[in-house]
Amino acid sequence: MFASLDDSAVSGMTQYTRWGRDSCHGDAILVYKGFMAGSWYSHSGSGSNFLCLPEDPEWLQYDDATDGERGFVAGAEYETDANSPFGVHDQHDAPCAVCAIPRSTTIMIPAKKTCPPGWTSEYFGYLMAERYNHRRTDFVCVDVEAQHLEAGASNNNGALLYQVEGRCNYNLHCPPYVNGRELTCVVCSAGLKPV
Repeated sequence: MFASLDDSAVSGMTQYTRWGRDSCHGDAILVYKGFMAGSWYSHSGSGSNFLCLPEDPEWLQYDDATDGERGFVAGAEYETDANSPFGVHDQHDAPCAVCAIPRSTTIMIPAKKTCPPGWTSEYFGYLMAERYNHRRTDFVCVDVEAQHLEAGASNNNGALLYQVEGRCNYNLHCPPYVNGRELTCVVCSAGLKPV
């Protein structure tokens, strides 16, 4: 279900996706919530980015038969281990929320958990993506207070979320980075809504 706003309420707003949560924070308005999805982890085709699929899809003309000539989309599942900060979410599906804010710009900053002076923190967490030897995906910032879908705990794979760590032997600047350390991230916004 989409948020209902008149044109004046959304003028000058920007949006961001809150990965790993089904709600927005602070003065952000929930546009819709849904399920994190992407291409199957081992397929080389379809899209490379993660999607936030709404809970209430709408259809046009369709054929329910599967067809090998199409792109595929699959639910996204946390692939973590007991020792990780997200260990409790291992093998569970991830939610998401698309949020609108009364500011003009947003940015995701990797390897930070705070925003620059003058910017507003929308949320912070851990950088996640597909596993290094799977197909490529976007790097996304998954909320430090991530949730999982209780109904999605069956280890069906699909699109997979792994934490991202620095690797010094691949030309990463160490220091300041540390080999094997999981990277943080923050989503920041700035600018005022025009009057």
